[in-house]
Amino acid sequence: MPKKILIVDDEADQRTFLSTVLEENGYASISAKDGVEGLELLRKEKPDLVLLDLMMPKKSGISMFQELRSDSNLSNIPVIVVTGVSEVTGVDFRNFMFKQPLRDEKKFVETTGLTKYTIPDGYIEKPIDPDGLIKTINDVLK
Repeated sequence: MPKKILIVDDEADQRTFLSTVLEENGYASISAKDGVEGLELLRKEKPDLVLLDLMMPKKSGISMFQELRSDSNLSNIPVIVVTGVSEVTGVDFRNFMFKQPLRDEKKFVETTGLTKYTIPDGYIEKPIDPDGLIKTINDVLK
């Protein structure tokens, strides 16, 4: 049975492109158009991996990522961020995302050793190179 991958992206063309690349490489895919729908499908379908865009309406990929990482039933599902945010903002989210707790959470982190934020399992920049995407997925799913 092929591994199931959830695609969460607000752009229909991106969802179609990603789904095609996945299916051509032996993966099954399901899609959601925003973080709200993504979390619903995540809970219902329990995919093997999530491809997650950051900038979306209703619930951003950042909010969805934080919510799924804080849910003990979902937190073990790997996430690869697929985004063009650094192209738009000039910020390299590969090294920026979720590494540091907020200032008011510093004491919590120091006393417990835990943090509310984690880095994603992988990161892909748009425009997407299909070979690079499949390599990253294969590496994460090993």
